[in-house]
Amino acid sequence: MKTLVEIAELLGGTLRGDGSLVIERVVHPAMVEGPRDIALVLSSKVFPLVESKGILAVVAPQELAEVNAPNAILVDRPRFALAKLTHLFELPVHVDEGIHATAIIDRSARIGANVSIGPHCWVGPETVIGDNCRIVANVSIGRDVVLGTDCVVHAGVRIGDRTRIGNRVILQPNVNIGGDGFAFVTPQKGSVESVRESGSVKNYNNEIIRIHSLGNVVLEDDVEIGAGSCVDRGTLGETRIGRGSKLDNMVQVGHNVTIGQNCLIVAQVGLGGSSRVGDRAVIGGQTGLPDQMSIGEDAVVYAKSGIVSDVPPGTVVAGIPAITARAAKVREIHIRRIPDLSAELKELKKRVEELEKLVEGGK
Repeated sequence: MKTLVEIAELLGGTLRGDGSLVIERVVHPAMVEGPRDIALVLSSKVFPLVESKGILAVVAPQELAEVNAPNAILVDRPRFALAKLTHLFELPVHVDEGIHATAIIDRSARIGANVSIGPHCWVGPETVIGDNCRIVANVSIGRDVVLGTDCVVHAGVRIGDRTRIGNRVILQPNVNIGGDGFAFVTPQKGSVESVRESGSVKNYNNEIIRIHSLGNVVLEDDVEIGAGSCVDRGTLGETRIGRGSKLDNMVQVGHNVTIGQNCLIVAQVGLGGSSRVGDRAVIGGQTGLPDQMSIGEDAVVYAKSGIVSDVPPGTVVAGIPAITARAAKVREIHIRRIPDLSAELKELKKRVEELEKLVEGGK
């Protein structure tokens, strides 16, 4: 529970009304149930709802100061305020304190202070679990893994051998860290190599040999990885995700990939082996980055982009194949004009044929 004045101080907002009002929950305006709920108002469209429900307290942008609520906290950046509010009123995932009776902890593993490990978890040999970690249920942590302090590992996560994980890392349900990379080779040149050289299939994959993954994965501090995502270990070196980077659900990170710091990578992105993503880059959902290509620092890639060449730092790209966002918009405009241009061309062709007949008839 927090008072309005405490919340206003946390948000750096302007308080209007009774600062002693006690708040227990932050909710959408439609979900307000009582006087201890505070609603986040992002649009004037919900003003009638605020009035009809008699909502006592709201957080709203400065430009919506006219909201008709007895108590309000006005902020400059409402989504940033939302982040702070959700942190303040967080409902952490439930894990019973201590180590559950069904968990299997290798005798050589070292478990820090105030660690919670839920049912049916396994912690392998020589592994280190840092202080204050919460490991929910059905989690497998392999050999010689290091897990930093204050990490949250949700149900069904698999962490492979030799993985190095920093502090305050969050792994959502069914994340797989440290699986083998997708790396294979043919004894002689295969179909893909022949296509790259000549543009056609001249060789065949009569035998496919596995390249084992001997490397590991490194997740730096404050990394978050969404449900169902996979991060493959390096072949000989490491796959690394930089400090503060956030990956959405169902993201595939191939072997030897390097992701910089504070990157945002949205759902269903695929990063091919040995590709590089620079610091603070943003990659929209369902984008594909082929092997050994790079996205530069501060670049922004629109959703469903097909990367076919390196993206320079600070560039905004979109489309398949990906080009600058401005060029992609022009291309889209031209594509949409094709049906009209086709009709015009047919009409012009018809007129030309009629003129040719007139000319021939006048000879």
